[in-house]
Amino acid sequence: ELAQGGKWRVTGSRYVHKDRWIAVRADDCVTEDGVSVAPYYVLEYPDWVEIVALDADDNLLLVRQYRHGIADFSIELPAGGMDPSDADPCTAAARELLEETGCAGDMVWVGDARPNASTHANRAHIVLARNVVRVAAPKNDPTERIEPFWVPAAEALRMALAGELDVGMHVGSLLRGLAHAGVVTMT
Repeated sequence: ELAQGGKWRVTGSRYVHKDRWIAVRADDCVTEDGVSVAPYYVLEYPDWVEIVALDADDNLLLVRQYRHGIADFSIELPAGGMDPSDADPCTAAARELLEETGCAGDMVWVGDARPNASTHANRAHIVLARNVVRVAAPKNDPTERIEPFWVPAAEALRMALAGELDVGMHVGSLLRGLAHAGVVTMT
């Protein structure tokens, strides 16, 4: 049985940094046992979407792009932050998919996940895009040079299990999206 108590009490809170990309909040906390944990940093990002994009033959659309946090290239699902103007995760996913890859499809919200519950306050929404086709050129963004490419869904699963697709949130979203699509089954 899970403990029902144990929440920390916040005795003070302040923003250390806040801009359009991230807010860093420093909370002064006291545990259930009276232990002070101060400061405890919480990262407030906007929610974002991760898109499991499948064409009519169940090929998966992946992207390769430079990620400065690791100073290297990463293979990922198409993804991006939700804008305040986005009506819902499917709207955000359609916009991001079109901007990053020039593709469009039928969007279905699969669910959400917590990127890192210990320090991140936001949610990552998993959106399945079916019958995805290229409808335009990707948006030219000089801060994002994205190379989209297709692989069979089984190959994407192999890549995730082999660590070639290694962004943890994307691996989880891939598994949930493929299971929701019926492309992989859990026995």
